[in-house]
Amino acid sequence: MEEDNVNVDVRWMMPPEGVIKINVHSFFSDQQLPNGNHSGIGVVCRNSKGDILRILGGSLCIDNRRNNEYNAFMEGLKVAFVRGYSSIILETDHLDAYWDWYHSAIIGAPAQHARIVQQLNQRKADKNFHTVTRLVAPEDNSLAAYVAQHGAENWKHMVRIRRPFGRVMEIWNSDMGLGEIGPQFEVLLEEDINMGIALGEVEDPHVEQEGDDTGSSGESNDLGLEEPEDLELMDANLVMQE
Repeated sequence: MEEDNVNVDVRWMMPPEGVIKINVHSFFSDQQLPNGNHSGIGVVCRNSKGDILRILGGSLCIDNRRNNEYNAFMEGLKVAFVRGYSSIILETDHLDAYWDWYHSAIIGAPAQHARIVQQLNQRKADKNFHTVTRLVAPEDNSLAAYVAQHGAENWKHMVRIRRPFGRVMEIWNSDMGLGEIGPQFEVLLEEDINMGIALGEVEDPHVEQEGDDTGSSGESNDLGLEEPEDLELMDANLVMQE
């Protein structure tokens, strides 16, 4: 019996065992957003099983598109450095920024971007880390893109996200080939869920059980966020489980 040839639309691909894949995206709007932001950055770290290990989103309030893109790269590399990930794949969908950074050693970098490009090259050249940088199609980077735009629209700084919010779970399901969220279910924004919990209409699946020690430090707000005081990355623990 001959096997059928099936064309499969594969999107986000899991990295090899022992490798952490870090997807980054920068959002930029030429028109100022209602909160005064122009830019946002999203960082999503996943392991070889597709578990989400870290999510960061927010804004560094950068008004230059290219510097914002370069800082998205840097925030991803900072995750690897701070958490001690020694083998990483850094993925971005920004063609021009990726191309300019890749060729910066040959063609140099414009003066207004020289410092951030130098720092990126320094991080990538660190012998303690094996870093592969890849350019991917936008549909392969949808979760980081969502986090970046959401961050631009909501925060003036970078925050680490400790549990799914908004469309995170829906996009993650799609990335993992787990199907779409059924029409009978609605992916609510976090504030809607919190209101439902307050009214007794929704049960919070993320409430810590008695004796459950998550190992998280610091206080978090209603969005499940923790705000690094100096924009440095802090520990987080966000693993998708059934």
